[in-house]
Amino acid sequence: MINFALPIDQSRFATPVASPLSPASYLQLRRKAAGLSVDEVARRISTTNQSEVRALVCLLETQGSSAKYRETIDGFADAFPIDADVYMQLRDTPADQHPRICRGCGCSEYDPCVSADGAQSCAWQGVNTCTRCVGEPTVPVQQ
Repeated sequence: MINFALPIDQSRFATPVASPLSPASYLQLRRKAAGLSVDEVARRISTTNQSEVRALVCLLETQGSSAKYRETIDGFADAFPIDADVYMQLRDTPADQHPRICRGCGCSEYDPCVSADGAQSCAWQGVNTCTRCVGEPTVPVQQ
């Protein structure tokens, strides 16, 4: 008698993975989750060079472009909640090493949604949705 194991369908056991998110889409998600327009971000970052900052925001939210320097993203963090480490991971690492990011608000395991009292207020509801964004329309992003 010959003994052998039948092949197993590994897809039944694998955790579903969301499609990769670009740095441009992540930046856009975080800005929109903060409820800010491009002009409002420009006003928060600079009082003198708003047109240049506005152009930079538009450029960095364009698919295929990304910030060259981490300091640029650190500057955006002064205007709205964004995790520069997550942005750099999206920019520099292969898609299979990207953090899990909500497609509704852009939060991640490293920077979860925070309630008014400062407590972390979300968890994962689905592959790419946090509990805060369940039932809410997701921001359309381009991959």
